[in-house]
Amino acid sequence: MNVRFMHSLYLAALLGFTNSCISDDLSDCPNPQYIVQVSVKDKNYKNIVDFPQLGSKEENAPFQRFEGTIYYTLSESTTRARVKESSVMTVYGEDRTYSIILTDIPEGEYILTVWGNMTSEYPAGILHQNTKEHTDIYMTTRTLRLDRSYQTTELSLERTKGLFLLLCSNFPATVTSVGQSINHLYQSVDANFNYTGNTNIEKRVPMQPTISTWLAPTSEGPSKVKLIFYTDDTRATAPFPELPEMDLTMKRNEISAIAVDYKKTDGVCEVWMFIQEQWVMIHRLDIQ
Repeated sequence: MNVRFMHSLYLAALLGFTNSCISDDLSDCPNPQYIVQVSVKDKNYKNIVDFPQLGSKEENAPFQRFEGTIYYTLSESTTRARVKESSVMTVYGEDRTYSIILTDIPEGEYILTVWGNMTSEYPAGILHQNTKEHTDIYMTTRTLRLDRSYQTTELSLERTKGLFLLLCSNFPATVTSVGQSINHLYQSVDANFNYTGNTNIEKRVPMQPTISTWLAPTSEGPSKVKLIFYTDDTRATAPFPELPEMDLTMKRNEISAIAVDYKKTDGVCEVWMFIQEQWVMIHRLDIQ
């Protein structure tokens, strides 16, 4: 019997043992594997149909179309002691779900918390820090009983933020950037979707017809939004045009929107807000 044939027999036997260990009684495995399949629940915003300019994402799109990274923690359910923690892992591939495989875990009851779209620069649960927007963060959690009776479990990630949509039309080419200042936003969220803290966001981006910003839900009263339009004229002493501060309510997994239409021929700047499923004009300002 040659060496190659003996090696093939060994590999076949090893593979057979591994497969039977995973599919049969976990107590017979030297290192039981507990598999958790992670999917995405909030693939589109609740009111996405009201904003055709954004377009909706395919429900059957790959997992990585919604989640660029995955991070998870496993904690003992009674003491909350952390048993396992992953790094912030980049998602690859075309699968519709992401598989988390837990190994070397003693039998018992645990809490698994999974975060999507996190970065290594921010702690888990922080939605905004240092007035920054951060990312479109997702989260889910589940209590799991890990023992010989365990079967593959599916968890669905839910969005933690809403989307602020700013639509700009008919502005002259001299307007080159837009500043946004928004306050009264929650700063963090825990594994049970309890929001805490109060913060504000500052953002300045190049002028474009559609500007999207991921924002945590409004924390106290209405949020206040200040929009500032800047020109490329270095001699300008004031923003152009000057808009009044406006109330804005942000909600989880919903789009809140403001549209600014600069009508030079009419000598006015109209400001519209999407309120109760319709566009309402809230300001009509004379252009100086």
